[in-house]
Amino acid sequence: MTLIDLGELTEPTDPPPQRQRPGPVNRRVVAVVVALVALLTLAGGAPPAGRIHAIVPAALGSDLFLAGDQIVTVAPVPGVTDGSQELLVYPRPGRATADPQRLTPLWRAPVPPGNRVYRVQPVDDAGLLVAMGRPDIRTSETLQLDAHTGEERWRVPGIAVLDMPGRALLRTFTDSEPTVLRVIELADAREVWSVSLSAASVDYQQRDDGTLDSIVVATVDGEVQVIDPMTGTVRHRLPPSDDRPSNYQQAWVAGDLVTVVRNSNTVTALTADGLLQRWQVSLPTATYVTGCGPLLCAGLAGGGLQVLDRTTGAMRWSSKDILNIVLIEDGNALAVAGNGNELLTLDLDTGATLTEHGSWNMVARYEYTPEVLVVRPVAEVGLVLARLDPTGAPARRLDLLPDAGGDCQSRYDLLGCRLHDGGYGIWQLPD
Repeated sequence: MTLIDLGELTEPTDPPPQRQRPGPVNRRVVAVVVALVALLTLAGGAPPAGRIHAIVPAALGSDLFLAGDQIVTVAPVPGVTDGSQELLVYPRPGRATADPQRLTPLWRAPVPPGNRVYRVQPVDDAGLLVAMGRPDIRTSETLQLDAHTGEERWRVPGIAVLDMPGRALLRTFTDSEPTVLRVIELADAREVWSVSLSAASVDYQQRDDGTLDSIVVATVDGEVQVIDPMTGTVRHRLPPSDDRPSNYQQAWVAGDLVTVVRNSNTVTALTADGLLQRWQVSLPTATYVTGCGPLLCAGLAGGGLQVLDRTTGAMRWSSKDILNIVLIEDGNALAVAGNGNELLTLDLDTGATLTEHGSWNMVARYEYTPEVLVVRPVAEVGLVLARLDPTGAPARRLDLLPDAGGDCQSRYDLLGCRLHDGGYGIWQLPD
C-alpha cells in the first residue's frame, strides 16, 4: 500500500474579505474538505479507495478489546442504574467499503456489577478468555466463553496474566491472603500446579520464541525465587538479606539477569540461573530496573531515568526529562519525554538527542513490533496516524482517522480509537 504523507494539516485560513466567514457548523465541513483535498492532491488526484473501517457503538465508560477475529466491548447496561454491565462481541470487519460499517453484536454476556474486565484474549478451540476483578474487595476471576455463542465453559479464581501452549498462568491479588500462582489447562481449567506465597512482585522470563522459561518472585519477607512454569517447583531460592526490618523489595527479569530493588535505594543484579550476585549499587528513589537493549534502565520515583551498564551497574547517563524508553534498535532508542507525549530518538549509549519528533500520543500496543504507532489531533477533523521507529527518521504518516478523538490501541493488525461522538472507530492497519 502506498503511504500518503498528509503533511502538516491545519485548520483552513480565513476566507477572502468579500465572502461571509463560515459559521461554527460550516467550519468543520471546510476543515474536512481541506484535509480531503490534501489527501487527494498527495495521492495524485485519485479518489479515496474503500478501506476496512467500522464503527462500534459504545457509551462513555465502556472499554474496548481487540480479540483476533472479534471485537469486544464492556459497557453499562442501558437503562439500568445498579452498575450492571455486559460484554458485547462484534465480528471483525473483513471487507473494504467507501463508508464505515456499523457493527452489530453477535452475542452478549453479563458482567457482574463492580467488576472491571482487564483482559480479553482469543484461545484455541474457539475460546475467549476473559479476566476480571473487583478492585474494591480485591477479588478476581477468569472465565472462558465460547467465542461463537458466549456460553460459559469454565470459571476459576485469579487473573490470567500469561499464556503458554495450551495453558494459562493465573495470579490472585488480595490484601488479606497470600498470593496464589496457578497454572491451568485451557481446555477444561484443570489445575496443573499451584503455589501460595507472599509475593511483593512477580515477573516472567521468556525465551526468544516467546515461550515462558521461568517465573521470578520477590516475597514480602525478602526472599527471591525462580519457579519452573511447567511444574511449579522452585529452581533457585535466595534467602532474605540481613536487613530484615527494612527489606521491602521488588524483582524484574532483564535478559539473563534478575534485578532486585530493595527499599527504593539498593539495586542488586543476580544471575537468572542460580541467583548469584553480579553487582550491587546504590540508586536512591529507584522504582524499577529493567532491560534496555544492551543496557539497563532504572525508573526514578520523582520522574526521570538512569541508564546503567549491564555488566557493572555503573551509571552511563541520566535524565530528569526522559520518562521511558519504548523501542531500541542498532544503538538508537525511541524515548518519551516531557509531559508524556514528546517523542525523541536518542543515542542509547550517551543519552544524546538525535531527533526531536514533536508531540505525539502513542497508540497502546499489546504485541511487539519494530515500530510504534502514534497519533496527533487535527482540529475539527480527527487524528493523523503515523509510524515512528528508533532510526531517527521523521514520522511516516499513514492515514487520516475522521472523527477520532484518542484513546487508541492496536492489536491483530487492527486499530481502535474512541470517536468524538461516542463509540469506537475500527480501522485495518495499512501494510
